[in-house]
Amino acid sequence: MDITLEGKATGPLQGIKVLDITAMITGPLCSQMLGDLGADVIKIEPTHGEVARWLAPPQKGGLTGFYCQMNRNKRSLALNLQDPDGVAILKTLAADADLVIENFRAGVADKLGVGYNDLSAVNEKLIYLAISGFGASGPYSDRRAYDPIAQGMVGMMHIQGAPFGGKPQLIQSAIVDKTTATTAAGVALAALYGRDGLGGSGKGQRVDVPMIDAYAANSLPDMLPVDAFQPSNLPDPEPLAVLRTFATKDGYVVGMALQDNHFKGLCEALECTELLEREGMRNIGERVASFEPWLDAIEAEIAKWETDELLARFDQQGVPFGKVKTIREFAEDPQAQHNRTIFDAEHPELGTLRYVRYPGHFSATPASLNRHPPRLGEHTEELLLAAGYTAEQVSAWREEGVVA
Repeated sequence: MDITLEGKATGPLQGIKVLDITAMITGPLCSQMLGDLGADVIKIEPTHGEVARWLAPPQKGGLTGFYCQMNRNKRSLALNLQDPDGVAILKTLAADADLVIENFRAGVADKLGVGYNDLSAVNEKLIYLAISGFGASGPYSDRRAYDPIAQGMVGMMHIQGAPFGGKPQLIQSAIVDKTTATTAAGVALAALYGRDGLGGSGKGQRVDVPMIDAYAANSLPDMLPVDAFQPSNLPDPEPLAVLRTFATKDGYVVGMALQDNHFKGLCEALECTELLEREGMRNIGERVASFEPWLDAIEAEIAKWETDELLARFDQQGVPFGKVKTIREFAEDPQAQHNRTIFDAEHPELGTLRYVRYPGHFSATPASLNRHPPRLGEHTEELLLAAGYTAEQVSAWREEGVVA
């Protein structure tokens, strides 16, 4: 990912204009990905700032660490959409935009006067991407949705909890928000291609991305095989029993040694080749029939070794295992550093800022960091003047609280 601060974006979405009317994680992370790919993203937020600006510590120079991770490569327009003038300004910006992203509860955008019908009336080419918890219609459409609620609903909490006495367990991360963001970014690109690509319609459309649908699509494909053929009399999906963390003398490792050649190499590396002749472990068929005996056996053997020596022995045998690292250890990992998966960039006033890179490695049109996250309303005047308003209008609106 190139660093082209204050320079031109280099990604494949150059020339695409995005209005981001979202907050927190899902919408902002989605639009940030589009900004990484070169789109001109205008973040439209309340005059008091969206909630991510206040999730501190850490906080520095009008930015929080949380806000920074979701809002690079954007310009900020602080706009009061409760005011008719604020709505009129948004419609002016939407007139030549390619994409609007919002994550209001169903119906809220329409009440504000910035829904799909309102904005498509001024721009028939506009793609309107609505991210919601449950969808634009249906029995739950007006409910508030948060990541844990979607985790509980989709079914994966039971899978996570099975190894821990059966109590359903939340993934300790905003996994639904982040998978929805990634999904929505891909959906946005598909909609743009549907408008402008080979055989495209030339017109925009409304696209809805419910969080429960995005999370189900990302988490259930390897859980749903038991119900692939209906009706099914198989028991409920169970965790992949082969997935286990192993303690060493000084840390933890994870890996997979299910295939016969891998299991043989593992036993040789651990110097416990007698396991190769033990009933239940002699071939992959026996090991798949009952995971616990051989997993328990190698767990006891792994505990006898220090991590680095163990992994070196596994590498010699071609056994796919790796160290369990903290996030800060991952940042120092040689492969992560080679990929620049986590990278630092200098801010002219705030010093060094750390980011996670856009994951696609393009040979001709690389993703880039061309703007650090904006301060609230940092680009309000710039954007409104470019939209044709006068400096006097902008000043009056500041006095009236329409913009900040």
